Amino acid sequence: MENIIFVKGNIIFKSGGHRVKELVAYATSTWEQKAEKIIDVDLIVTDENELMPYSIYCASGDINTYSYFISGMQSPSNVIRIFNEEIENLQKLKRQEISSELVVVLNRQIYIGVIATMELFLCDFLYSMVLGNKKYYHRFCESSSRTFKLNEISNKKWRIQDAVHKTILETNYHRIDEIKKIYRKILDIEFPSSEKLEKQILTRHSLVHRNGFKSKEFEYEYIKVDHNMIEELISEVQTLINHIVRTRSFEIKNWFPVIEDQNIES
Repeated sequence: MENIIFVKGNIIFKSGGHRVKELVAYATSTWEQKAEKIIDVDLIVTDENELMPYSIYCASGDINTYSYFISGMQSPSNVIRIFNEEIENLQKLKRQEISSELVVVLNRQIYIGVIATMELFLCDFLYSMVLGNKKYYHRFCESSSRTFKLNEISNKKWRIQDAVHKTILETNYHRIDEIKKIYRKILDIEFPSSEKLEKQILTRHSLVHRNGFKSKEFEYEYIKVDHNMIEELISEVQTLINHIVRTRSFEIKNWFPVIEDQNIES
């Protein structure tokens, strides 16, 4: 099976910071039969190695990790779960009974929180799909216009996956027009119409940076967030996220292979 690496022995990490899709210790012969590549001796991982982030590394023996090794990335299913839980918690917060003078303050924070939850999903979903899928990983590397300083790439520990990691995490996910282009180019996902959402994001900017006031030349208009505004925003955000999830449902469902008697759960 593509992107399964089987080690006949142990995997021993002598350095940290490596990212892979998953590690499997004491893997059965079934994993070996499904593996794309078999290594007949212990795999000693140092700074000189660049493990492929979209691969599953299996060892017939033990796996000894080092310091801050990242043993596996978030699956898209987990990204979806976190998004749904956060939206549900924000809706619960909206239903809390508080003094009338604080309702506007609470609503403002909930509105900001919905946009932040959307941004987190867009970032983490892209991250999991790019670093966890060979096709998307290479497409991202080939199409990225990101430049790096010489002192970043001259470091002997520098890896391509570190550059991918940094680029994805440092992208501004409230710029829907730009994110739309990235998702289309990398993941083949066309966003639904986002005009209303873009206006709602502008409202969020006024709430965050001007505490609810938006400037109109020399006049000031205060944005009073009510429950209807929050529900409309949640509806727009969920429409976008549900569309993304439906479009990539096959990859989400088949994120981890099912290997008969030894399965990895997302």
